[in-house]
Amino acid sequence: LYIACQEGHVECVRLLLEGSAARNQADEEGTTPLYIACEKGNLECVRLLLEAGAAVDQADDEGTTPLSAASLTGEISCARLLLEAGAAVNQADADGRTPMLVACQEGQIAITRLLLEASAATDQASDDGATPLYIACQNGHLECVRLLLEAGAAINQAEGDGITPLSAACIYGHAECARLLLRSSAAINQATNSG
Repeated sequence: LYIACQEGHVECVRLLLEGSAARNQADEEGTTPLYIACEKGNLECVRLLLEAGAAVDQADDEGTTPLSAASLTGEISCARLLLEAGAAVNQADADGRTPMLVACQEGQIAITRLLLEASAATDQASDDGATPLYIACQNGHLECVRLLLEAGAAINQAEGDGITPLSAACIYGHAECARLLLRSSAAINQATNSG
């Protein structure tokens, strides 16, 4: 079932599910058929798995859920199906990274918008204190920054070392992100933990 989902062989997936294949059986890394179908964007496989009762939030060995996999690769149709099936929008992986943080890290604008519409937390930080806004600024993803600010993200929330989104934008040379943050009243003189 896993390989059929990975390769997008819809009819094979249908046959295997009709034959009572184990829909949640994971590979050696804990990756389920639903996870791999989402990661690869095999929408019809995702639909069949969900209809057959696949576990929507079953994570791999690193705690990454199918929704995070779809968020990483920008598979918006798969993400939408998962959310409609009740996927946990704020479930974090072993490093505390949520689907929203992953989407912002990769600059997945449509996924970011979809997650915000599903009431995803804008300020839920990873284990190192990085928020989606911080990550979007660090990576120069201006539209993700704009969406997060419009949704009320905490503009001055610093990561573990005290680096704010504005500082991250400046450190990595993302002037447009810095300009947007300043227009949105970011604190210009907020010091890091080291001063």
